[in-house]
Amino acid sequence: MTATLSEPVVTLADLVAGLGDVPLERIWMTPRPGTATEADVVRIVESADKRLVELVDGTLVEKLVGQRESRVTGELIYHLIGYTKRHDIGWVSIPDGMTRMSGGNVRLPDAAFYPFSMFPNDTAPDEKVASVSPALAVEVLSESNTVAEIAKKLAEFFASGTTLAWVIDPDKRTAKVHTSASDFTTLDATGTLDGAEVLPGFRCALADLFAAGEHRSARKKAP
Repeated sequence: MTATLSEPVVTLADLVAGLGDVPLERIWMTPRPGTATEADVVRIVESADKRLVELVDGTLVEKLVGQRESRVTGELIYHLIGYTKRHDIGWVSIPDGMTRMSGGNVRLPDAAFYPFSMFPNDTAPDEKVASVSPALAVEVLSESNTVAEIAKKLAEFFASGTTLAWVIDPDKRTAKVHTSASDFTTLDATGTLDGAEVLPGFRCALADLFAAGEHRSARKKAP
């Protein structure tokens, strides 16, 4: 499947703007922009090099993740998996989990939750690219992420069926809790992520996530 361009691309500037103003070093030129397919994403993500690329309007865009962001993501996934296993309510994908958007793009959220109730017989299908959007999508911001890029991702997630999204910013020590692409609440470092109706009863203190990102004990007071 190829995601088609929503607007004609005339110049490189048009291409970059359409991708959300991402840095040039993240835009792959092979396959040629506008011609990449879902099969290309699967091939690259599953390769020995395991590069994380998303399919955005027919172009491959690489996800670059620093050590701090990786630790924050890992800590959150640890809490999410523990909760979902205890309650047997669904499965959690890690950063290489591919999911197909309704428009044909393929996204790799840093973490995601898919309730079993989304699937026939409460059983998740065995597929390389999830055919449904997760109920919860999580993005942990890295240095190269842009406001326009994240806005584009959120619009796609919610248009595809996602009902809750967390955008976590380790640098600012904040998190935005989205109930739509445009409706959100901002939490500071003392806040707690709440699973609401998507993950009833799930709570995770942002202090724990940021402590993991800074590689220090959560018991020590943040600077």
